[in-house]
Amino acid sequence: MDLSAAFTADGAADFKFIKLLSRDLDRAYALLSDRCLYESAKWAAEALNALQVDDESVEDDGVLESAPDITPIDNMPASERRKYLLAKACFDCREYDRAAMMLDKCKSFKCLFLRLYARYISGEKKKEEQSATILGPLDGDGTPNKQIVLIISELEQLFRENDKARQDSFLLYIYGIVLIKHKCEKAAVEPLLRSVTIYPYNWGAWQELSSCVPLSDQLNSVLNQLNHSHIMTQMFNVVCSQELFQSTDNVFAKLSQLDAVFPTFQFLKIQRAMLCYHGLEYSESEQLFDSVFRVDPYRLDDMDMYSNILYVTEQPAKLAYLAQLAASTDKFRPETCCIIANYYSLKSEHEKAVVYYRRALTLNRNCLGAWTLMGHEYVELKNIRAAIESYRRAIAVNSKDVRAWYGLGQAYEVIEMYYYSFFYYQRAAALKPYDHRMWVALGNCFEKLQRPTETIKAYKRALSLSEAEPVVLKKLADLHAAIGDMAASSRYTQMYKEVEQ
Repeated sequence: MDLSAAFTADGAADFKFIKLLSRDLDRAYALLSDRCLYESAKWAAEALNALQVDDESVEDDGVLESAPDITPIDNMPASERRKYLLAKACFDCREYDRAAMMLDKCKSFKCLFLRLYARYISGEKKKEEQSATILGPLDGDGTPNKQIVLIISELEQLFRENDKARQDSFLLYIYGIVLIKHKCEKAAVEPLLRSVTIYPYNWGAWQELSSCVPLSDQLNSVLNQLNHSHIMTQMFNVVCSQELFQSTDNVFAKLSQLDAVFPTFQFLKIQRAMLCYHGLEYSESEQLFDSVFRVDPYRLDDMDMYSNILYVTEQPAKLAYLAQLAASTDKFRPETCCIIANYYSLKSEHEKAVVYYRRALTLNRNCLGAWTLMGHEYVELKNIRAAIESYRRAIAVNSKDVRAWYGLGQAYEVIEMYYYSFFYYQRAAALKPYDHRMWVALGNCFEKLQRPTETIKAYKRALSLSEAEPVVLKKLADLHAAIGDMAASSRYTQMYKEVEQ
């Protein structure tokens, strides 16, 4: 689906394009649900509902009949079909080992995918059960998913022996997932790229691919291997750019194009809100989240990010209302626990905040925000060791979390391990180079390490990215005086006095 074909010459949405996209998303929902990829199916259904489609003309003038269909074909014998239905029912009832056993003798790729996927989910479930206490002795990489190596081995043998298996989008997808879990992110890129190229409407595959793109340079490399004009590639581009803090005019322009195709897609509105949040435009970000909340008040996806904004802007009443509604909707969702934790943190009840972040992580150990924010709470409680471990776990979940890198820098600065602090601040600045706070932190660190030249460069960089801060101007004046550059010192002193007045 070429996004450039989405609009007519006068800028209106192209009828044929919207119809074809509607058909593809409709079929994607059915296909993904049938394979038990429910989060991806939900995403496809939300995207489908965000299209403006005239129901009365869905089957009009052969538009859909003559269009190519990329939906994978299921070639399954009737006997395997019956087993698949039973296995899927077991999977839906969370009987993962039983589901996998039902499909042991089946040969079709669809059955093979569900068998391996069930084994993977079962392994993840057992891993969490064995990990027990959050931040306990068995928590973390010390407790592996024992199914990962077996799944990798089986798939690699299959790909060597069967050319058709290498063309199955879903087998490539599960292969990418287990490679990432096996800490082989670079190796996972190639099968995930092939997966989304063969079948682009599996949003879960795009998310896994995104997790393998830690820097903007690597994003460009990945995009060069994809169909640039496809609407799903553009969606991926916008989301990756948001996660990499690329709040540029070009990214907003791409987002506006997608908005024109999906005018009521709350997912896209949240991407815009997050771009504003990263750009420190908290008011605009809050307004966007407000609009999502009004339209879909029982949506919990991403609402923990909304609570972060209410926390930063210090709105306890609004945050309390959000926490109350989230708890009444589903108090056992990780997002709900994070929202309640943010509320307690804003009230300076840090022990209670930690309790709820730990609850969020008990429900989902890959809940990125909970690891990072729990680290912040441990810093407030002066438990630096626990804070450092929390930040490390956040980075293990997502190496693009600038807050965790920055938090590690702060934690090591508190215990006066400045070389460690410098390393982590440097990683934070590499992820978010246009945020002056990263450069102020680096400047402070260089100052502690008694490296005046680098300190001056870092503070000047910070000054170029924001309004003149009195503290930074005063430090620059003192630093230039210390190295004998009295003219520069006098200049910064004068700037400092003007700002202070």
